[in-house]
Amino acid sequence: MLGKMFKPQRWGLIIGMIAVTLMAGACSSEPAVPTAVPKEVIRFHDAQWETNSQHFNIAMYITDHGYGYPVEATQGSTSTMLVTLPQGDIDVAMELWRNNIKAWYDENTANGKIVDLSGTADNLPNGSLGQIMENSAQGFYVPTFVIEANPGLVSVLDLPDYKHLFEDPEDPAKGVMVNCILGWQCQKIVRAKWYAYGLYDTYNVMEPGAAGAIDANINGAYLNNEPVLSYYWEPTKLISDLDMTMLEEPEWTEECQAALDIAVEDTPYESTIGCAFPKYDVHTGVTGSLVERAPEVTDFLAKMFIGALPLGDLATWKNENEKTWEEMTIYYLRNNLAEWSSWVSGDDVVIKVNEALALED
Repeated sequence: MLGKMFKPQRWGLIIGMIAVTLMAGACSSEPAVPTAVPKEVIRFHDAQWETNSQHFNIAMYITDHGYGYPVEATQGSTSTMLVTLPQGDIDVAMELWRNNIKAWYDENTANGKIVDLSGTADNLPNGSLGQIMENSAQGFYVPTFVIEANPGLVSVLDLPDYKHLFEDPEDPAKGVMVNCILGWQCQKIVRAKWYAYGLYDTYNVMEPGAAGAIDANINGAYLNNEPVLSYYWEPTKLISDLDMTMLEEPEWTEECQAALDIAVEDTPYESTIGCAFPKYDVHTGVTGSLVERAPEVTDFLAKMFIGALPLGDLATWKNENEKTWEEMTIYYLRNNLAEWSSWVSGDDVVIKVNEALALED
């Protein structure tokens, strides 16, 4: 019976029809297109001071438009960065002021949770890989005209004799010193030093909530030919433009650094020893996993270097023209092609960034 139903001729016909159907299906179907794996967001730390804002905004624009990684700015302070960078909650800290956070830095570079793109050596030649700011100094500044009128004022240890010059309007019996910004590590270090120097007896400490307030305080007093005593750092546009003198402090030692490191762990930040800030350059740091996840980006970040004084000129342009950080970034990239193109990995990145810039208002 089966032999009658499926004769050899019919078997051939059926097989032929199946083959034609399979061939037609093969010809009509589109080749499979591999799905692109989306790139992960790269999060930059917004530490809320001027040079850092300049650095991370420029870096984010190139990372986004040149390399195709989505980017975010995560606002915080030095204290939050100490937690979030090793955990990978943020990926990039454009400015690691390493000696202000030395114990944390040594521990987390040793265990690989953070990577210093310049390595851990200090005082590298300007523009070295991973170095984002040249050798920097921090300390207590007064206008040079104050020093010239009071030649006995040389060191922070002389300040009790000159408290009348820096009178606190809210407490005339004492002078006032303008400290580093609340939330920055230097704010804690300065308080630890102030205690060690015994200066709380003769000076109050005022702590602004933003870096612009320090600048405004110094500029206002200077232009009015009035004394002012303030924490600041250099090289910066403000110190370059104004004739300011840094007061001397006892020489930095490892013993003093160890005492300060202990003191800043908790309030009220009281150190047994005070000494000068060490001079060192500032590096870019990234969370350990980013080097593997986005090596082309970390290579670009390692090459990025503008310099403190050009950054000051850029900040002056932004402030005088009342521009946003985004507008400053576009202005910089449009006017410094030769510089930033040397940081990136190829002409395709330059082309993509320039294409994005062409679409900006």
